[in-house]
Amino acid sequence: MTLARLRTGIDVYYEIEGKGDPLLLIMGTSADHTTWAAQVEAYRDDYTVITYDARGTGQSTHPEDLSDYSMRILADDAAALLDCIGVERAHVSGLSLGSATAQELAVNHPAKVATLQLHCTWGRSDEWFIRMIETLETPVLHDDLAGYIRTGLLWVASPTFINDQPDDVEAFERGVITENPHPPSKAGVLGHIHADKTHDALGRLGSIEVPTLITSGEVDWQVPTRYGLDVQRTIPGSTMHLFRGPHSSHIAFHEMVDEWNAFTLGWLNRQARIGG
Repeated sequence: MTLARLRTGIDVYYEIEGKGDPLLLIMGTSADHTTWAAQVEAYRDDYTVITYDARGTGQSTHPEDLSDYSMRILADDAAALLDCIGVERAHVSGLSLGSATAQELAVNHPAKVATLQLHCTWGRSDEWFIRMIETLETPVLHDDLAGYIRTGLLWVASPTFINDQPDDVEAFERGVITENPHPPSKAGVLGHIHADKTHDALGRLGSIEVPTLITSGEVDWQVPTRYGLDVQRTIPGSTMHLFRGPHSSHIAFHEMVDEWNAFTLGWLNRQARIGG
């Protein structure tokens, strides 16, 4: 077990695999580092891949107070982790809440970020987004984490996945709750949702100067493409890519894993070759 005590006052579990330049992966709301397993396998031949349990997930500290959760705080944790393991600068890829964390990392700790990937991203939580995320908050407030996962799947998975792959859906749900040795906690989920609801970085993203890829999915109901386009218009020189097809959901990294991995790795390799 690899735990780091960070200067931000929490313990963070992390893993490092592979060889090459460092690549930090930051996962989304209430998900731990294991969610990146297929990406670690794809990236580790070319990069030293760093995954971790953000505060409120997995084996890391789960603060009880909502004031201990914001995208800025989560980004400060990420910067502190890189310092703790001796990484001066890393490629950074974040998904959903992880993308919002990555935005704050790039804005507030720019020297830490070599390139930036923002998947399923948004720059500011508007009224629609807040109402959407509150549909996930309600079951958690009633101590129904299984209901939280079932509701969440309706937002993050494609109809094709839910309708045509019932065994995979069941395995996905089991893997999060009943078969997970470190399942989501009420405090952690509510903390992440608080960070989601209060995210507001859009007006500061223009300061990002590193090569930046923004991706969205054609059938991402949770963070529709309009949010990614807002971010792309704000970050100078950034690139937008839309995954298409019946599986291009919020969890396209899982549903269309080969295409997703090939595209993101290809983009990163191109930036590395030109010194990004």
